[in-house]
Amino acid sequence: MARDVRFTATAPIKFDPNLKPGDVPPAPNVFPWPRDEQGNLKTLSICACGISAKFPICDGAHKVCREAEEPGHVHVWDVATRKVVRKTVDEKKA
Repeated sequence: MARDVRFTATAPIKFDPNLKPGDVPPAPNVFPWPRDEQGNLKTLSICACGISAKFPICDGAHKVCREAEEPGHVHVWDVATRKVVRKTVDEKKA
């Protein structure tokens, strides 16, 4: 299944394990690494589907993709509503 995702960022997203929650990041694209209640670093899951509301962090949206997408088609998603707004035949698969 294919998905058309539009990226508008012009810089990488960085996760800094040295930043603690509440620290002021050195740039808007720098985030503290997630930590548990004891302050230990947590596993970080990166979004690969492109429709996570917490992008670039996975929020489980890929589960919706699995249910809504049809093989052989390209799906365009509205991230806010998590709905497919357009579906076309995947010419690269044909």
